[in-house]
Amino acid sequence: MAKNTKFYKKSTEHAGVEVGDKFRLIKDHHEVHGDLSKGSVTVLMSIIHFPTMYYLKDLETGRTFTVPLHSVERMP
Repeated sequence: MAKNTKFYKKSTEHAGVEVGDKFRLIKDHHEVHGDLSKGSVTVLMSIIHFPTMYYLKDLETGRTFTVPLHSVERMP
């Protein structure tokens, strides 16, 4: 993260990960508005900081989720 990036702003890249990268969930994820199953393929929409989390869009349903880093693996 850049030195003068505000902590409350979303980012488009972080530690080599960029918006548009694809991720696969390695464990189930639950949110109030729905669930994202292990194995789901998603695309990164933005990066949220403190704590760092990914804002992902499920490619199957089109729904968006805020997922912790430890719940996904980057796809080649």
